[in-house]
Amino acid sequence: MGHYLMNNNSPRHISLIPILEVDSNIQSRVRDIRNEDAVRKWMYTDHFISEDEHLAWLDQLRIDSKQRVFVVLNEDNNPLGAVSVNALDRRHRKSDWAFYLTSTSRGGMGAALEFAFIDFVFDTLALEKLNCEVLEGNDSVVKLHKKFGFVEEGFRRSNIIKEGRRIGVHLLGLLNCEWRTSRQAIYDKYKSRFDQFTFSISFNRE
Repeated sequence: MGHYLMNNNSPRHISLIPILEVDSNIQSRVRDIRNEDAVRKWMYTDHFISEDEHLAWLDQLRIDSKQRVFVVLNEDNNPLGAVSVNALDRRHRKSDWAFYLTSTSRGGMGAALEFAFIDFVFDTLALEKLNCEVLEGNDSVVKLHKKFGFVEEGFRRSNIIKEGRRIGVHLLGLLNCEWRTSRQAIYDKYKSRFDQFTFSISFNRE
């Protein structure tokens, strides 16, 4: 079992634990967050997720070696959201990723979480490329990713159906070498925000 720690003097400690390692109550509360209107609005699957569908998703995670989902927990062990690594490709050392937070846990935490998780992907997972997809209209998230060095690599026009209309998808990517070059400057720029939190990420390599 490995841990990644973002060291600072933060009064708030946030833990990222694999969703398959937390109890069923926390897993169920993650479904509640997935069903929040503000979360579903920007997901590919935006219908209300039933309990059976949520359980089937958890079962699929148990056999899917290319996807890892972490629950974001506060100091009181309450779930705040989730972070996922998707389409994990060990041969080419790349993956997609995404995260969502409950509406009461956004703002500075989202930026600090992104910084810590990028470190985890490039240090612990030893990947060379991190990709993400953002739905058209979610300009704040595109802007957030670009603050961390992500480059917009393309735009898939009219790619999915949301609320009865077709919308596009932004494609963004970040290279390990780019992160190494820009990491310190990014940390220095947003240090006051990052220092409000400490992150630990639990990860079993097997």
